[in-house]
Amino acid sequence: MGKEGRVTAHQIAAMLGVSQPTVSRALRGDKKVNETTRARIVALANELNYSVDHNALRLRTQQTYSIALVILCRQGENRARINPFYLSLLGCIAASASERGYNLIISFQDSPTNFFANYTGSRQADGLIVIGSGQNIAGWQFFGEYARHKTPMICWGASKEDLISIKSDNVQGARLAIDHLLQQGCKNIAYIGPTNSEQPQFQDRLTTYMAQMANKKMQPICPPLPENAVREDQGYAAVQGLIRDKIEFDGLFCANDFIALGAMRALEEHDISIGKDVRIVGFDGIAMGAYAQPPLTTIEQDYVQAGEMLVEALIAVLKGEAPSIVPVPVRLLTRGTA
Repeated sequence: MGKEGRVTAHQIAAMLGVSQPTVSRALRGDKKVNETTRARIVALANELNYSVDHNALRLRTQQTYSIALVILCRQGENRARINPFYLSLLGCIAASASERGYNLIISFQDSPTNFFANYTGSRQADGLIVIGSGQNIAGWQFFGEYARHKTPMICWGASKEDLISIKSDNVQGARLAIDHLLQQGCKNIAYIGPTNSEQPQFQDRLTTYMAQMANKKMQPICPPLPENAVREDQGYAAVQGLIRDKIEFDGLFCANDFIALGAMRALEEHDISIGKDVRIVGFDGIAMGAYAQPPLTTIEQDYVQAGEMLVEALIAVLKGEAPSIVPVPVRLLTRGTA
């Protein structure tokens, strides 16, 4: 045993016939360690009541083994009204970080009064993951400036070329949504979503919609959205406008689920049967969509894989390696609205 009878990583390594670095990587949750080997190491460490001395590890490696997660909100947004997509993504990032031996520092930011990115310079974290609202242009500009100064950073769906960004397979998701509406017999499909957003997810969804309409020789329908409104209110206003202007539509491809829920509210107020007179497909797969009436058909993003990819990409950057930024898979969840 080590000092004061405390077992060491070197002793665990000797007992199992592996190297000490392998023991350390396994106990930090490094996915490069063979799963069988990792399980043996963890089991023996638990049996011997061994735990990693994090203070010694930080001193030895000059790393904090912490990741800062910044959630950008709309300016002045009530934190309770944040799109639950980002809260689900937050949970998956936290789980992935924990599996890899990292703590997570979480910050909600919405304006220049509370923007903060210098987690690495202040030795609070080794790097940053930034997710959140595409409507907070000032926020993305702020973090883009830090990225240009080589702050280790990975983003979800960021528009700036100087930000390393991971996003879902928006093109495939839009195709799945529109193909499903077509298969359900829709002849006049409207796109309800931003048409001038800098965020690539909305650009991809709109571009795919326009290409599909052109391919089918169908007239695109893209009603304007009120600026600086929450997404649900945007969906509501857009559909109210279609009804007011007597524009024919029997299908809605909504750029996210909150927009779809707002669109459903407008249809209900006009006694338009959802799923019969008008069919709707959303995008994101937020949990509350399953409890709408009728339940929302949507394109679900793989939250677990997204969380893992964001953390893995940041760790790669910290190691000086090229991160993997392949699109996160999506799937169609067919429910009552289409």
